[in-house]
Amino acid sequence: MTRRTDKREPPGSIPQSSTPLLQGEEQFRLLVDSIVDYAIFMLDGEGRVVSWNAGAERLNGYREQEILGQHFSRFYPPEEIERRAPQRDLAIAFTEGRFEDEAWRLRKDGSFFWANVVITPVKDRAGQLLGFAKVTRDLTERRQTTQRLEASEARLQAFMNHSDSLMFIKDLEGRYLYVNDQFTRAFGLERFDIIFRCDAEIFPPDLAAQFAANDSEAIASGRSIEVEEIALYKDGELHTSIVHKFPMLDRHGEVIALGGVVTDITERKRLEEELKQNNERLRAAIRTEIALRRRQERLQRIATQDPLTGVINRAPFHRRAELALAGSRRSGYLVVLLFIDIDHFKEINDRLGHSAGDEVLRQVATRLSGCLREVDAIARQGGDEFIVLLDGIEKTEQITQVTNRMQEEMAKPMAIEGHEVLVTSSIGVSVYPRDGADVSALIRTADLAMYRSKQLGRNTVQFYTPALETPAVE
Repeated sequence: MTRRTDKREPPGSIPQSSTPLLQGEEQFRLLVDSIVDYAIFMLDGEGRVVSWNAGAERLNGYREQEILGQHFSRFYPPEEIERRAPQRDLAIAFTEGRFEDEAWRLRKDGSFFWANVVITPVKDRAGQLLGFAKVTRDLTERRQTTQRLEASEARLQAFMNHSDSLMFIKDLEGRYLYVNDQFTRAFGLERFDIIFRCDAEIFPPDLAAQFAANDSEAIASGRSIEVEEIALYKDGELHTSIVHKFPMLDRHGEVIALGGVVTDITERKRLEEELKQNNERLRAAIRTEIALRRRQERLQRIATQDPLTGVINRAPFHRRAELALAGSRRSGYLVVLLFIDIDHFKEINDRLGHSAGDEVLRQVATRLSGCLREVDAIARQGGDEFIVLLDGIEKTEQITQVTNRMQEEMAKPMAIEGHEVLVTSSIGVSVYPRDGADVSALIRTADLAMYRSKQLGRNTVQFYTPALETPAVE
């Protein structure tokens, strides 16, 4: 936040307030007593407990009468006591003005919890040490949550960048009565810049108005509220925080002040946006991958299927036939190749046009496919010619059954562009291994048999015989 440079009172003067300082100290005591998520208590100069709040009792398990006068080292694990960690922590707090750590701490019942611990020295106006203030927060659940998130989100950096909460107390006119060290450090202010001043005297008008509006809501409602506020910190960055504001009551239930606890969620907000952007990029990558796969599938179809009829083309047919021949050599079953030519197809094209001819080819492919089993295959050889593979045939009678069914289907009228078209076909048959040792040989001999069918008047089925090889037959 940007600090206003209003006219200040002369050095040495005491800011005037309608609220006595003693009342502010009482309000601070009430704030401390009302907080149960933090253990807040005082130590004397030797580290003995001299005060105890409800949060300390809840967190550590000791009642006030049990713990007062006891050394605070009882909250440390034995190995830390052996290393004189309690004395070290007090020494650091005394010499550096503050000690903070996250470590395991010990409850009365012997259980451990992961704690955020802040120790600050308390001095009188002469600078003499009176004791220490100690604030402890149980971070066990947060630590576990952080570990789970880091494990599940390994591709992202750990986004739980914790910081201490800011705490403050305001009177009903909006003047600050108390702020903690985190508050002053966050805004780069000293306490005398804040105490007995309102937001309008410290922050820019827009931020001051935002804070005042939320304060009024909490006081008017008489209950705790959570709001999201944005403020400019000393580091020059805008920080987004969840602010828990709650009215503080006296012993008669009257609202006497407003308390607040501020939790910085800037890093979480940034990571949420980064995660959103990552998800957008991931969705874009998925869309691209789907498009590439569809394109590959389309290219695969083009490479393996006849674009007009949808049946496979010659290359995959040959591969399928080679597998069938290999299987026949092991099983002894027959493999049959049919060469089918549509009779008078040129006349259909000339009379009805090429689009009608294309539709005839599509319907022929559909009808022939309907006569086959899953183990069989059909391909377009070219023009008006089709080749069919019949696999695992045990008896020649099965061949006749298939070809008869094909001719019956072909004989059914076709509705082509408003015309009724009758189509027949000439079929040549070759059988492995009798009529050819490989796929190419079987196609050739079936082709010879198909031409014999045409010579005999078309619309017939002819089996290959060696006699078809004579020039007289050709």
